[in-house]
Amino acid sequence: MSLSLKEPPTPPPLCSICKHSVPVFGRSPRKFSHEEIEKATAGFSTSNFLAEGGYGKVYRGVLNDGQVVAVKKRKMVSAQGAAEFCSEVEVLKCAQHKNLVMLIGYCIEKEWLLVYEFACYGSLDKHLYATKGDEVMTWENRMKVACGAARALRYLHEDCRVGCIIHRDFRPNNILLTHDFEPMVGDFGLARCQQDGQLEEETRVVGAFGYLAPEYTQTGLITEKADVYAFGVVLLEILTGIKAIEFSRTSRKQYFSEWGRRVLLEGQACVEMIDPRLANKYDMKEVEYMMYAASLCISPNPEQRPRMSKVNPSFITYIDLYTYVFR
Repeated sequence: MSLSLKEPPTPPPLCSICKHSVPVFGRSPRKFSHEEIEKATAGFSTSNFLAEGGYGKVYRGVLNDGQVVAVKKRKMVSAQGAAEFCSEVEVLKCAQHKNLVMLIGYCIEKEWLLVYEFACYGSLDKHLYATKGDEVMTWENRMKVACGAARALRYLHEDCRVGCIIHRDFRPNNILLTHDFEPMVGDFGLARCQQDGQLEEETRVVGAFGYLAPEYTQTGLITEKADVYAFGVVLLEILTGIKAIEFSRTSRKQYFSEWGRRVLLEGQACVEMIDPRLANKYDMKEVEYMMYAASLCISPNPEQRPRMSKVNPSFITYIDLYTYVFR
C-alpha cells in the first residue's frame, strides 16, 4: 500500500488588506548574512524606516522569496544588549502562536539584527491613544485586541512546551497589529523562562513604569502574575483610552491601576471609565465583563489575580469569575 501525503493548504494572508503571506510555522529562525538584510531593506533606506525606540531602529524589508519583514537594528553592543538579543532569539525559537510576532531570523555580522514578520498597522498605542482628529478605535476592535493578547499570554504562561515564559514588558507599545486588528505580542528582549510560572524567582526589576506589579517592584520576586497585572492595566487603557503613565503624571494623586480598581469597586465604572470618544457605541455586557476581568488582574495581591487561562474579556461570565474568587 502506497502512502500519499498532501501538502497542507495555503494559509490565509496575514492581513486581508495588505495580503502579506504568513511565515511558515514550525521553522527555527534562520541566520541571515548582512548582505541579505541590506538588500531586503535597500541599504536601510529612509523610505523603509518604520520606527525608533530604546532598542534602536526598525526598517521594512522584502526578502528574496517576497516575504515582507520588519528588521530591528540594535542600537549598541553591550552586555545588557547581548542578553536581550539572545533572550529574544531563544524565546521566539520555541514559542510560536498566531498572536505572537514570529521571528523569521537574525544576523550577527557587522551588527545585530532581528528579522520579524511584518505587522502592517503599527502598535496598539498608536491607535488607542488617538489625538484630536485621529480615527477612534472601535469597541469591536478593542475587544479583538484584548482577546488576542489574552490568548498570547495564556500560551506563554501555560501552553508553551519549554515551560512558562514571562514577558515582563507587556504594554500597548509591544502589541502589534494588522489592518484587521489581529494582535501580535512582540519584543521579548526582557522575557524570562521559568519551569513553573507560579513559583517566585528573584530577578532584577525591569519593564515600563505603569505596568509593573507592586510585589515585583518591592521584592524583585517574579511570577507569571506580573504579566497578569500588566494585562489588567492594558484592559483599563482599552476601556478608557487613557495612557497609564500619563494619567499618573497629570493627576498627581494616585496610580492608574489604583484609580481603576477604586472606581470599579465603587461601582462608578460606567460613568467614569468608558472612553467618551466611543459615543456609546459598545456592547454593555462586554464592557462589564472586561471591567470585572480588569479588576481581578490588577489586584494588589498576586494570589487573588487569575491565571490567564481564567481570563478572556469576551466571554468570561460572572459565575466563572465568582467561582474563581471564592473557590
